[in-house]
Amino acid sequence: MKQFSALIAILFLSLSTAAQDIEALKANIIYLSSDELGGRGPGSEGARKAADYIAEQFKKVGLKPFRGDSYFQPFDMPNQDVPERNVIGYIPAKEKTDRSIVFTAHYDGYGIVESVEGDDKIHNAAQDNAAGVAGMIEMARIYSQKKSPTQNLVFIATAAEEGGARTPRAEMTGADFYALNPLFPLSGITINLNIDGFNNLGPAADYWVMPRQGVDFVDELRAALKPFPMNYAPPDWIDGMNKSFDTQAFLSRGVPAVTIWTGFELREGAGGKVPRFGRIHAPDDEYNDTWRFDAAEEFLRMYEAVADRYLESGKRGKVTDLSLFKEEAK
Repeated sequence: MKQFSALIAILFLSLSTAAQDIEALKANIIYLSSDELGGRGPGSEGARKAADYIAEQFKKVGLKPFRGDSYFQPFDMPNQDVPERNVIGYIPAKEKTDRSIVFTAHYDGYGIVESVEGDDKIHNAAQDNAAGVAGMIEMARIYSQKKSPTQNLVFIATAAEEGGARTPRAEMTGADFYALNPLFPLSGITINLNIDGFNNLGPAADYWVMPRQGVDFVDELRAALKPFPMNYAPPDWIDGMNKSFDTQAFLSRGVPAVTIWTGFELREGAGGKVPRFGRIHAPDDEYNDTWRFDAAEEFLRMYEAVADRYLESGKRGKVTDLSLFKEEAK
């Protein structure tokens, strides 16, 4: 029986409905984290170029525009003359419904920070989160090649997430703005699948989901991810991350949301060299040719497996403790 189960797992992992385009994934990471975009800081020309580029990719893979012929959802930020823009495309359900699965990945970074020491002032934000946006674009391509889904699939490259990390949440993030002005009703969102960070390490030994507290759907996620050859081994420090992602905008409003991470150790037999990564929120978060993409397909399949499970079941989990995700009153 164990041998049979192992065979089923191997077949599951090898028969993804649409093969991932790793070269396109890599090209998108390299461009979005390039010096040309200046770290994609709030209100910057680089952020504008990034949004335009993402919209082009959404159109290229076949997503419908957010409104009319536009992929942009603009919104104002306090103390900023230039509006921010979420980039939104979607795949409509085969039959009209308010139900949706929402993919998110923030495309902004800290930009150019003159106060840092050294000559390099550009926070390229490659791992956090050009890689996540590139992964979401790839997820959009995968689902655009499948048969029409049973729920609407919404893909949002969110703006101003990092700004939200440095300023009060009341000053709005792109995810907050979408939650207040959704394409489909919040009550119909089955789950928000957020990509913030990406497995460019190689075949990982462990994975975890965030949050693991205050929600009732962790077991459902683990069941979807059971075929993958990784241990579910969440470290305790992730409980301090409940308000650190765009998922907060959804969770704080009672909408199921999750970010999946893989661990920092390679699994036995993975081989190869460990890549070189810079620090996030620093100028050395740059792409380099030591990054590994031999587990990129596996990482994307993890998100695909969760989305497919919710598409098939139609279930909607619950947020059981809103207080874990709400900001305290100032």
